[in-house]
Amino acid sequence: MLISLLITLTFSSICSAARILALLTVNSRSHFLVMEPLLLELHQRGHHLTVVSSFPHKRPLENYTDIDFSSQFPPLISVLTPDIYRKKISMMFLDINVVTGIHMAACEQLLRDEKLLNLQNETFDLVIGEIFGSDCFNYIPYKLKAPFISWVISPVSAWTSDRTGLPDNPSYIPNYFLEYGSEMNLFQRIYSTVSLICAKMLYNYYSEIPSHRLAENVFKEKLPSMDEVNRQTSLVFVNSHFVFSQSRPFPPNVVEVGGIHIRGTQPLPEDIKLFMDRATHGVILFSFGSLVRASSLPPRVIRMFLDVFSTLPQRVIFKYEDELADTPPNVMLKKWLPQLDIIAHPNVRAVISHGGLASTTEAVHFGKPLVAIPFFGDQFQNANNVVRHGCGVLLDIASISERDISNALAAVLNDSRYKDNMRRLSQQFRDRPMTALQTAVYWTEYVIRHQGAPHLRPASVNLPLYQYLLLDVIAVLVTSLIVMVFVIYGFVHFMYLRLKTITHRIRISKIKKTN
Repeated sequence: MLISLLITLTFSSICSAARILALLTVNSRSHFLVMEPLLLELHQRGHHLTVVSSFPHKRPLENYTDIDFSSQFPPLISVLTPDIYRKKISMMFLDINVVTGIHMAACEQLLRDEKLLNLQNETFDLVIGEIFGSDCFNYIPYKLKAPFISWVISPVSAWTSDRTGLPDNPSYIPNYFLEYGSEMNLFQRIYSTVSLICAKMLYNYYSEIPSHRLAENVFKEKLPSMDEVNRQTSLVFVNSHFVFSQSRPFPPNVVEVGGIHIRGTQPLPEDIKLFMDRATHGVILFSFGSLVRASSLPPRVIRMFLDVFSTLPQRVIFKYEDELADTPPNVMLKKWLPQLDIIAHPNVRAVISHGGLASTTEAVHFGKPLVAIPFFGDQFQNANNVVRHGCGVLLDIASISERDISNALAAVLNDSRYKDNMRRLSQQFRDRPMTALQTAVYWTEYVIRHQGAPHLRPASVNLPLYQYLLLDVIAVLVTSLIVMVFVIYGFVHFMYLRLKTITHRIRISKIKKTN
């Protein structure tokens, strides 16, 4: 505790109480849980917060105002089902369409809401938002003339780079819809390039253009394009970490804070604690997080898992949202779990997960090998990153079999390499000069202290594409080279002709003298 205090005092200067507006409009518990620690810590440090979300506090906090929209939107867990994963977002292009569609629905309703419109009459020192499926709410800080910070709950999305000056060279940085690593063959680099361009174009078509049109309709005035507003972003927090995501260049206005939601462990519920403490052969946690309902999987798939579990000496804690008959005696079903506290338990030997970034981060932090079964979005890349580090096994939900499940669990439970690799990865992940929360607090207050800190923004943000890619410089250099080649060629050709003429005259002169 003393070390944390000293670090905080060392790396931050005094920041007077600020009025902060948080526009966290995605109705996903997993999204909010990542961002909430920063809000609570800012509140603890004396700042005044107004938070627009679907997750208000049960007990009011002083200087912390919740504006609750939970009743107006269904949670994503009830919108995104395995059937939708399989049919509608099995491809990157459909994934973007679905995600932007969900968020644009929130834009259509909330931007017109009187509670949100009334915020324009107040003064804020900072606005915090999220980059997800639409940027329509960035018009709020634009109207308030306030600096704003954006969150990316996944690894960096394709549409984050242009607004921050973040390099996204597809030759070694695959966008988060792809399963590739940083080392790609020719075909993969071609696909990486095409998919990056297409992702940006689709996001612009499905999100940015409609958002600009909607905002002008709501505010009844001419507004700058979404692209112009986004480029005013002061800072972006990314819920990733280079240890198990990817080592890539970050400008100072993009800060990785992967693991920010990982807090000190809390006591487990008594029934779960006894179940885990008495597991002499260890425990397996089976959880698809807050976005994927395990109970909505096909019954045959659920039965395969249960049949495999029944053969194991380990106990299994299974997050399952409905009732389930014929459950093996070594399996505990729970509709909701304190996942982080369970993973932290020393008896947990492996985690079966959907590859969500929060769950993957928790497994890495506590050094637990992973069996990943991704469904959509960044889950495939998260899962493959863990597999590439030798810390887990990947399964395909579309073709999964009982043998696949059994072999995967046997590998992570019995092959010490998975545990050793994950322990090494965990040590690398934990080794940092400041905690993720301290880092986020420091940079948030930095933006407040420096009125948006525009000096953090690289000049590349305002460069047109042809200048950023040096196409004009290349054109001038190539043109100069071509002109130089022609000049040299012309000079050599001229000298050749002159020499040829002189030689011819000398030869004729000799012939005349001879005659």
